Amino acid sequence: MSSSQTSAQKPKRSVNRILKVLLQVVAIVAIVTALLWYIGTTVPVDFKPAEPTIIRGIDFLFTKILEMDILYFLLAFLMYFGINIFFTVRLRRVLAKDGVKTTFGRSLLAQYAGMLTSDFTPGRAGYILTPVYLRDQNVPTSKGLSSILGIQTIEFLVKVAGGIGAVSYLLYMVPAATWTEMFPQEIVGVNIGIIVAGLGIGLMFLGALVLAAFTWSKRAIALFDRIANWRFLKKFTGGLMGKLEEYKESAHSTQRAIPEIFALTMICWMLKGFEWYFLGLALGITNVPLIAFFLIHPLVTALAFIPILPAGIGVQEFGIIGILGLLGVPLEIAGVFAIIARLLLIFQDLIGVPQIVKSTGLIFSRKTPPETPITPPATA
Repeated sequence: MSSSQTSAQKPKRSVNRILKVLLQVVAIVAIVTALLWYIGTTVPVDFKPAEPTIIRGIDFLFTKILEMDILYFLLAFLMYFGINIFFTVRLRRVLAKDGVKTTFGRSLLAQYAGMLTSDFTPGRAGYILTPVYLRDQNVPTSKGLSSILGIQTIEFLVKVAGGIGAVSYLLYMVPAATWTEMFPQEIVGVNIGIIVAGLGIGLMFLGALVLAAFTWSKRAIALFDRIANWRFLKKFTGGLMGKLEEYKESAHSTQRAIPEIFALTMICWMLKGFEWYFLGLALGITNVPLIAFFLIHPLVTALAFIPILPAGIGVQEFGIIGILGLLGVPLEIAGVFAIIARLLLIFQDLIGVPQIVKSTGLIFSRKTPPETPITPPATA
């Protein structure tokens, strides 16, 4: 291909990328507007009845934010901070199994950077760029990537189990009439709410299988190698997915960390349950027991992995409204809960902005940081 053809294709790719981003922005605005409109339709009739529906939804949201119990909200915020602490410990322990030494402070910033990237990418795929944010510690990208994929494999499987537990809990606790009232539509005689829940679980299970294959299957790794060497992807990730042979070795080391990954993932699951429980109390939700929040969050957060909109925005929120509605929470309060739960994550994840800026400069700079010698992992 001539240089003139290559230069002609570059503007076209840029235009396509801009159009894709604009379409996603338009979709997000439309979904958020629909969500606020829905809240406006469900608020009590005596709440500013003269205002248009969308304005009523916005006013109701801000009213409930101002009325929140600040102590419970801070406890929810603290729980999410604890989750990121244990995520960082988990990542460092997996890397240590592969002989990679990291510092806690900079790894925590990389963790937040990965979470913030996932907040704005379809299917939360941006978290896979966390190895890029570890580059300032000279972590080999192959080892960082295998660690992230191994961790996500176990986490997805745990969420699948949690999602199944959530559906079982809802079917046992929620009367059949409530399901029909909340989700009157049926497909082949099955309630649409159960179908959506099943799709969420299936999505997480499929994700776990794909990640497991990419991490531990030689054939899948060969396919992964071809995808990784796609010119656009290689340019975008700054060579993140190169050095396949090193990746295979790192994937083997990651398998030895599975017990620690599982234990730390369960701790984070409990903290997430407490986060939602405290957030519910902050909004006056007292009729949903703690065990329910523990069980339902893996099911609902699975909707964030739908690879269409950034972090499943809108889809996850309506999922939360539906499930909390089944448990007797007023729909307008459930909608406020869903929005604040999203904002809480994004607000705290902003801690990762400096690391993203720093790492982006490193990617696009001509200099490649030298990788420090790696201590061989222990055989025990």
